Amino acid sequence: MQYIVSTTKLPDTEELKIFFLQTSWAKDRTIESIQKLLKHTKIFVVIRNEDTNQLIGFGRAISDGVFRALLDDIVIDTKYRGNGLGKQIIRELLKELDEVEQIFLNTKPALEEFYKQFGFTKPKAITMSL
Repeated sequence: MQYIVSTTKLPDTEELKIFFLQTSWAKDRTIESIQKLLKHTKIFVVIRNEDTNQLIGFGRAISDGVFRALLDDIVIDTKYRGNGLGKQIIRELLKELDEVEQIFLNTKPALEEFYKQFGFTKPKAITMSL
């Protein structure tokens, strides 16, 4: 199977909403909130099935472009997991963030090993959130 990888064309709101329904953490996002997300997304990777043009992978980064970046919303369609597409998204995002001083992400413990292969480590500092 062939894939199309893009860092220049965002998915449309409706297809991203359907895509997020596959997750536990983004399934309740509204069309309006996804529109806002897309409006403010500058660094992203979209993967599509070349034959059907179906969205099968998405990830984005939030960054000032110099000091900090956060990888976020990394999702692979359940039917396509295990084919290296998550790795491809991370590699592409890290290329885009090559000159950023520090890159963060939040993940479940089950995915910790996956992210370690890219050099991510648990911080020694306390992470806090609202």
